[in-house]
Amino acid sequence: MRRKRWFVASMADMVSHASLLHIRLFYAAYFAAMGIVLPFFPVYLAGRGMDVAAIGVFTGLLSVAKVLAPPAVGRALDGYPHPARFILFASLAAGLLALCFPWTSSDWVLAALVLGFGCLWAAVLPLTDGLSVSVSEAALIDYGRLRVWGSIGFVAASLLGGLWLADSAAVDFPYWLGALMLLTALSASGFPERQVESEEQAGQPAVMQKSLIWLMLVGFVMQASHGAYYGFFSLYLLQAGYAGWQVGAFWVLGVLAEIILMWRFSRPVAEVAPALLLSACLLLAALRWLGMGLTTSLVWLLLLQLLHAASFAAFHINAVTWVQRLAPKNRRASAQGWYSASGFGMGTAIGIMGCGWIATQAGGEADFSSAFFACAVVALLGIGASLQLPRRGISVR
Repeated sequence: MRRKRWFVASMADMVSHASLLHIRLFYAAYFAAMGIVLPFFPVYLAGRGMDVAAIGVFTGLLSVAKVLAPPAVGRALDGYPHPARFILFASLAAGLLALCFPWTSSDWVLAALVLGFGCLWAAVLPLTDGLSVSVSEAALIDYGRLRVWGSIGFVAASLLGGLWLADSAAVDFPYWLGALMLLTALSASGFPERQVESEEQAGQPAVMQKSLIWLMLVGFVMQASHGAYYGFFSLYLLQAGYAGWQVGAFWVLGVLAEIILMWRFSRPVAEVAPALLLSACLLLAALRWLGMGLTTSLVWLLLLQLLHAASFAAFHINAVTWVQRLAPKNRRASAQGWYSASGFGMGTAIGIMGCGWIATQAGGEADFSSAFFACAVVALLGIGASLQLPRRGISVR
């Protein structure tokens, strides 16, 4: 059978200032949606009359989607030169599904809508990350300076959502979510096309395939180590006597540290060999979780929150960049999908569930300190896997 060959212009020829603005808009709108889903989706479900157990099931459907959708969609789109078209239509469909939430009275139908929304929502981010890394590798703009707009959108939505949705989330949430997803669809209409290699040029050495597996494992471990933080940090602070506005300020500080690193240090972070950079990030993550388990002192927690720049921002920039470098050139979409599923899907879900179990073993009031100590151990264990990754740079075309 004759092999297909794709011939497209170089990435530099396909990227314009306007297309970069569209990528920034995508990240801002996508993570603004996340900024209202995390705090207000449970509130919306409660407003529909659901109990805590049912709310747990429905929010869990979004985690299931993060595991299932990115690898499957990535595999289907490997070698496809127009991922922006899928991103556009998937975001549009996700927005329409969100707008349908209020129009069903059946929990079973709502569950199907939520799972469908979650799959579409989860699938488009790894594709956009892969495209953004390709733009960065062509030395057109740093990946972090594109992705940072997601952090800005998340902070803005979290703060403004508290003003707009605090009293009306049970009614207005689906409409805000639908509008943001429609905005992500609009942004994808201006994406640059990616450069796709011919199949004959797409092979990579076997050592790269092995390193890619190690990288997936390291991503899983790092996200699992965030289980106590993502699942219970707010409850831990409230338990320690902090006010609600202080809890929000702690979260914002972590994201601000992430924004500064992405804006100022994205390029050097991406170029460091993953064995060195990811090991350092895991070590700093372990220190962060150990510190949070040991103290709830205001000064120490403020300092520890600054380490979010390492445990998330630096780690993420380096990891997605090296996924792109290590994956076979005609398998980059599925590689980014698997990385997303293993870390943000399975890692986050298992980490939160495991920390919830650890925190409740003592009986009585939840012992979140023990969960943070466990997360510190998990992060340290990941260093062994990260040392299996390349220890120096590779040439990238």
